[in-house]
Amino acid sequence: MATGACGINCDVCQLNLLGHCSSCGPGRSDLATAKSAAQTRRFGHPCAILECARLNHIDYCPRDCPGFPCDNFTAAQYPYGKGFLEMQQRRRNQGPPAVDPSGRPIQISTDLWEQLRRRDMPTVANFTLTDIDPASGQICFRFLNWDILVDTHKKCLRGKAEQGWEKITVVLLELTVLEYFALVDRLFPMGREMVGPDDLAGAHYFRERGRLNTAALLARYGDDPNGFAAVGRHLGGQPEKMADVAFQLTPFPRIPLYYLLWLGSREFPPRISILFDRSIERALSSPAIWSLVTLCNYYLIKGFE
Repeated sequence: MATGACGINCDVCQLNLLGHCSSCGPGRSDLATAKSAAQTRRFGHPCAILECARLNHIDYCPRDCPGFPCDNFTAAQYPYGKGFLEMQQRRRNQGPPAVDPSGRPIQISTDLWEQLRRRDMPTVANFTLTDIDPASGQICFRFLNWDILVDTHKKCLRGKAEQGWEKITVVLLELTVLEYFALVDRLFPMGREMVGPDDLAGAHYFRERGRLNTAALLARYGDDPNGFAAVGRHLGGQPEKMADVAFQLTPFPRIPLYYLLWLGSREFPPRISILFDRSIERALSSPAIWSLVTLCNYYLIKGFE
């Protein structure tokens, strides 16, 4: 269950939708036991509220404990103390979780950086219709509403800020950028066919561990079509005449993604579909497509932050 022992419903927390953390669950649940153990491993101690509920066999403090609210609430950093709010701010600014579909940490190979560094940048820019930064000679492009520089000298990505290009660490973006720019070898034709993940050559990947996750998007926008359209515009999307609400995002100049929202009815629940230009399977591997979609979903959920 998504409601923790303290009474907070994690289903309505953006960090849960973004995949940064999960619910503690009721005090008597297996989820609470696992969460308490994880907190002890990471911080050296569990949340006092959660541990008290577990030890006293209480599911929800506000409902089940005659001593609520106790010192664990009034003196603790959580659930709405300074520590909790600082954690929210920190995690909301750190980008999507750097894990693959199996939940394993993603490691960026330096070989991809070296492979890209050895390429002729003007040629790569021509293949991808990106730009060359005149000061550094490096590729730069617009990712959604964010200007990105691919710094092969320092082996990092940089985002444009008021003081120039500042280093950023978004592992899923770095992985996708490196695969695309290090391996693309031609100007692929576009606009011939729009397809879903089941229509791609690597469809089996998206039916198994790499299934595209639209559940969090539905939780946020399933009953908010105006919000869905607005966040699409905010990220540079162009409206499309499909479904009830639809727009095209362009995370790379020649790699469009199409987001389609169908509103629910008495017979059918709302749903969101993600479509691609057929050319994407010639430019990116299935894991890189999954990473790109996960990135776009993440920033759609973050909205206007």
